[in-house]
Amino acid sequence: MALNLRSVNRLTRAARFRLVVVAAVITAVAITAQACGNGNRGVRTDPLEPPTGVRPAKWGLVWSDEFNAATLDASTWIAVDGAANVNNELEYYSPSEVYLENGNLVLRSEVRALGGRSYTSGEVRTGTKRLVSQGSAIEWRTQVPSGKGIWPANWLVASSCTGIQGCGSAWPPEIDVLEMKGSQPTVNIMTHWWGSYPSQQYQTSTFDAGVDLSADFHTYRLEWFPDSILWLIDGVQRAKHTQNVTTGALQIVMNTAVGGNFDGAPNSTTVFPKYQRIDYVRVYRDTANSP
Repeated sequence: MALNLRSVNRLTRAARFRLVVVAAVITAVAITAQACGNGNRGVRTDPLEPPTGVRPAKWGLVWSDEFNAATLDASTWIAVDGAANVNNELEYYSPSEVYLENGNLVLRSEVRALGGRSYTSGEVRTGTKRLVSQGSAIEWRTQVPSGKGIWPANWLVASSCTGIQGCGSAWPPEIDVLEMKGSQPTVNIMTHWWGSYPSQQYQTSTFDAGVDLSADFHTYRLEWFPDSILWLIDGVQRAKHTQNVTTGALQIVMNTAVGGNFDGAPNSTTVFPKYQRIDYVRVYRDTANSP
């Protein structure tokens, strides 16, 4: 059907009007979305998603110790030597209780008189030799010991802490990734600390696996972001903290304490020796967002 010029002009004006209306609606939707927080950079909108404007983490391996050598790598680890004077613990940390066997780092705890203590045990830490900070992930594959009064842990703390005396003003910071009461071997306790001693503060979460975690190896992983800390056990997220996120460059520690305030003293049901076995320690860096 033929159209005259006047009809064409009316249709053109109508089309332009519809385009303007559509553009206005799109603009209004975008403004509303931004007002609702979708345009707020740095705020996590979903517990399993990174902050808006931050790319998903891409973990690149920085270093690891698979414990396949004949002896402990002294360029990375310090085997603590001395009686622990913290938390009313009962052990003397002896380097003789730290050794490599079948591709594992072994921390042995036993009834043995040394340095005025009735028990010996093992602890290794990196001191200033290896440090981790925000933007890092740390993973251990560990088989924990169990039993009343046994206190295994894989954790992070300030590099100046020695494991023998309290850290004083150097503590906090601290992040506990694997921490268990030997009398409750189904439960892992995950804590981050901040503030200044003696006014330190902390947030803690617990995960009950429903099975005895000392019966086998499990992976314990920390993903440490500027806005949050995530704990994963066997690849599944078990806790997430977003308030007062710990800062600083921290050393890596693995130890088994005996006795102390956490789980009390061993009793007649606690059969020694005890062994904490660590298959590996691996440290990653978020190459998508970290320098």
